[in-house]
Amino acid sequence: MTHFSNWSVSLLLVLFTIISANAQLPTTNIYTLDMRSNEQKVLLNNVTLITNFNRDGYNNQPYFLNNEELLITSSYDARGLTDIWHLKLDEQKLTRITKTEESEYSPTAMANGLDFSVVRQELDDNQQVPQVLWSYPMDRSTAGSQVIEGLENIGYHAWVTPERVVFFLVDEPSELLLYDTKRKTSTHIAYDVGRCIKVDKTGHIYYVQITSEGQTIRSYDIYLGRSKRVADTIEGQVDFDLLPNGHLIAADGAKLKTFIPFLSSDWSDLMDLSSTGINKISRITSSRGKLAIVTSD
Repeated sequence: MTHFSNWSVSLLLVLFTIISANAQLPTTNIYTLDMRSNEQKVLLNNVTLITNFNRDGYNNQPYFLNNEELLITSSYDARGLTDIWHLKLDEQKLTRITKTEESEYSPTAMANGLDFSVVRQELDDNQQVPQVLWSYPMDRSTAGSQVIEGLENIGYHAWVTPERVVFFLVDEPSELLLYDTKRKTSTHIAYDVGRCIKVDKTGHIYYVQITSEGQTIRSYDIYLGRSKRVADTIEGQVDFDLLPNGHLIAADGAKLKTFIPFLSSDWSDLMDLSSTGINKISRITSSRGKLAIVTSD
């Protein structure tokens, strides 16, 4: 297993001052793996820890801009604030994108290629903590702006088209909502859903439906307005990803497993990472040739 330890010195000095004392957020790390895939199988190797700069802190929600560049959420200070960082893997270069008095989560590239969106958590005058969709320019030229007014319970999001975004809303029950930013209209998809949202090339939204009988991954067609069952989740797991070859990937402890939608009858073992010291994998995200996983003890 490889460790990235030669990040830019000035940034390391900043990062060594952050959340080792932070008890509000869990300790999580991000690893990458090289990936090759075709319609039948997936091959993974070269497990690399990329958050050694903040190993005892919070590092989460990786998002691939391409095979060599990621945006991640990382802890800011002992108050539990988080900011967005840009990692360039081939150069082992780390750049801080945001430095605010609010917390930003879940960085996601927008269609114009110049901006990215986040869930921004801020404290208002009534001591409430609204969670809103905010956009920032990638070049850090401005402080950004709120994308949608009136929605303040956004937990997670994913862009389906340049104008339409799907939300996991924090509520009782949780809700999956499709919002059209151009028309300013919303479409309810489902209640009692998991936090993980994935979108395929044809605009199908993949999500986890939670019922008293168990959890299933479902696919929602934004054009027909219908959903269908894809697979049962791995027990106790709400996170998964949709790989470039169309396979689903999820974790069972330290094991990675795959499922071919509408072909597989059960999840198949892909790779056991327990020998690397990894115990528990949660979030997973992929690019064309790489996989990123979030781990915890």
